[in-house]
Amino acid sequence: MNDKNIMESHMGTTAIKISARDVQVYYGDNHAIKDVSIDIEDKTVTAFIGPSGCGKSTFLRCLNRMNDTIDICKVTGSIRIDDEDIYDRRVDPVQLRAKVGMVFQKPNPFPKSIYDNVAYGPRIHGLAQNKADLDEIVERALRRGAIWNEVKDRLQSPGTGLSGGQQQRLCIARAVATEPEVLLMDEPCSALDPIATAQVEELIDELRQSFSVVIVTHSMQQAARVSQKTAFFHLGNMVEYGETGQIFTTPQDPRTESYITGRIG
Repeated sequence: MNDKNIMESHMGTTAIKISARDVQVYYGDNHAIKDVSIDIEDKTVTAFIGPSGCGKSTFLRCLNRMNDTIDICKVTGSIRIDDEDIYDRRVDPVQLRAKVGMVFQKPNPFPKSIYDNVAYGPRIHGLAQNKADLDEIVERALRRGAIWNEVKDRLQSPGTGLSGGQQQRLCIARAVATEPEVLLMDEPCSALDPIATAQVEELIDELRQSFSVVIVTHSMQQAARVSQKTAFFHLGNMVEYGETGQIFTTPQDPRTESYITGRIG
């Protein structure tokens, strides 16, 4: 812990969970992310905003090495979680993704029962000693996903039979079942109606008590409602990063202001 961190911890600000420095991402010849450096805090919701194709989802996917699955993708620079370099050769991406959960744009429950959707991660990571343990983990995750009361009497029904909003909360429950420390959300509400969106937003607010939450959103209103910190991306650059209220009311960069007032996007 360096002097700055010690000073900040004494001042009562939140600890840094993810630290990225000079991150570049290339898809073949396309330079998709340019020189991004950011410190993301623990127990905080950080929103990435910006026009389509600006790099916010690409950068999000660097945080749990999802870009590793794309052959032509190359990531350079440093990304550390709890001061561990997640791109170190010794880091197992599968273990990393247990620590850094992810929820996608479109709800994607497995074609299994509601119970098995949530039990899947804890099973493969050996988090339960027996069936009673697993039952407890599943119930806890479904409660954290704010969906337990709706599904507790039909845990053996298929997850795909739920409504869109319920499926997304099931996917959130599935992501938190492995007790991750970071939760990444890539436009988690874009396929949902306003009521389901409100439920997921309320849930995000509760989840930040336990996790560092990073959310990519197209909706500036959503970023303003759910996040404490906001980063604005434009053409692969992170233009500005700060307290959400400040970014939306007194942005420092004219590009941020143009985006927020609707002149670019």
